[in-house]
Formats: sequence, C-alpha cells, structure tokens
Amino acid sequence: MSTSIHWTGDIGLPEHELILAAVPGVGNVGKLVIDTLNEQHDSTMIARIIHPDLPPHSILEDGLLVPPYLSVHSVPLGNGKLVITITGNGQPMTPRGQHEIAEAILDLADESESQFTIVLAGLSSKPGEDNIHLTCASKEVQNELNERGISVSSEQPSGGMLGLAGLLVSLSPLHDVASAAYSAETVGTSIDVVTADRLAQRISTDFDLGLDLPIDNTRETAARLLSMMEGKEIAGIDLSDEDSGSGFYA
Repeated sequence: MSTSIHWTGDIGLPEHELILAAVPGVGNVGKLVIDTLNEQHDSTMIARIIHPDLPPHSILEDGLLVPPYLSVHSVPLGNGKLVITITGNGQPMTPRGQHEIAEAILDLADESESQFTIVLAGLSSKPGEDNIHLTCASKEVQNELNERGISVSSEQPSGGMLGLAGLLVSLSPLHDVASAAYSAETVGTSIDVVTADRLAQRISTDFDLGLDLPIDNTRETAARLLSMMEGKEIAGIDLSDEDSGSGFYA
C-alpha cells in the first residue's frame, strides 16, 4: 500500500486557479496561511490523502476516530476565484513516503490541468530578516513568472528544501506541472503569525487572489496550532485578552 486518496464526493479536483500546499515546518508560516484560508472562507474538504508512513496518530473529528491524513479543500475566494489547499498536521516520516505523496499530489495537478502548484514554507533566518523567496524547478516556469513581473530567486533557499515541500517543486517538471515554492524568512519560532501574514499578502499580490487575511483573523487559528504544539512559542501575536496588539517582534 502506498498513497490513497479518499474523496468525500465527486472524484477529482474542481476547476480552480491554484493549488496551495504546506505542511508543518519552520515557523509553520505556510500551514498557518492555509489553515486560516480554510477557516475564514466557505471551504469544503473534498478529499483525504492517506499514506502508511504518516505519523500514526489517529484523532477524533466530530466524535469519530479518523486516521492521519492530509486534507484537500476547495476554497472559494471573495473575487470569484477558487483555490485548492492541501495541508495536514504532519508529513510521512520516511523519504519514500514523502516522495510518494508528492507524486500523488502532482498527478492530481496534472489530471486537473492546474495552472500552478504553489508550496508555502518557512526559511530559518536571523531576527530582522524578512525576505520572501520564490523558487522553481524549470526554466520555463521561471521565465513565465518573470514575464508576469514576479520576482524569482536563483540563490535562496541556498540549502535547498527538505521533505514533501521540496519534492513537490523539484519533481514537478517530471509530471508536466508548473510549480514553485515560497520560502518566507522567519526567526523559526513554533508559530510565526507576522511572517504568515506577510506571506499571504505576497501570494495575493503575485497571483491576484484578493486575499484578506489580516493578523486578527489568525488569532484563533494560531491558538489552536499552539495548543497542539504543547505550549511552544508563538511569534508576532499576543493571544491574551487584555492586550491583543502587543507581542510583535521588530
């Protein structure tokens, strides 16, 4: 058994603008953007991606026990566009599992003739560094992005990308899929809300998505993520009721 996709209704992705994918990582910036998108819009979970190498932690949802999975949501945006989001609470614990899920997602993108598959990730950096780097795996995609006026990096992330995120981009030319990855510099705390907000704005500008995900909208999402991470540090927002505006790092 390798990757299996369990659809909640019709099989296959609906017509959409982009696929946005993220898994937990540095600062959890990509996951926070996608979780907030899913929660702030009238999103619908259309499939679960299941693999035996996902962390073996089944959870209760609506009183029922479900296996570990990556969720696939359709998310209608305010400007009439629809995006597909893919995320989860973990990724396969083996290189083979990460490779197999990456190929399954790229097959979905190819079959649905998706325009772009965009990976959202954090890049560990020093305090005060706040660049967002966009990188891709083919000259054709690089040229297309440049023609759109979208800045593409050829130097960062200098250390490459690990895991499912990097494979989704690096394997994309083998599947005839246009794919690119945003790497947002973050101090690397468990949940970096400020960087997630900056990343959402950059994606919205580059691909004309009309996203409106201000920091206030991420409070509850960030709090839930924080509770799952056993009280680790959250950067960029103060979750206390007394003073919701403090806690930003410079």
